[in-house]
Amino acid sequence: MRVYENKEELKSEIKKTYEKYILEFDSIPEDFKDKRCEEVDRTPAENLAYQMGWTTSVLKWESDERAEIEVKMPTEKFKWNQLGELYQWFTDTYATYL
Repeated sequence: MRVYENKEELKSEIKKTYEKYILEFDSIPEDFKDKRCEEVDRTPAENLAYQMGWTTSVLKWESDERAEIEVKMPTEKFKWNQLGELYQWFTDTYATYL
């Protein structure tokens, strides 16, 4: 895993990677956002919802840890052996924003 020299370098890399990731979705027409293709296990909307779900979870873990609140991983509602249900919850929760 790469080690970053400082916070700014890490932030720059996150921004660059995000921009590259999100550009992949610019060419997808709105009426294809919920279409599944054989090569990919998630629709474009599910893929974005998955990313939003994990990002929100990581930010909550960090916030709870800083507030000295016990961190519930992966979430308060789901255990690690319920990832399928968690991914569906991400889709149900975040796909509506897309």
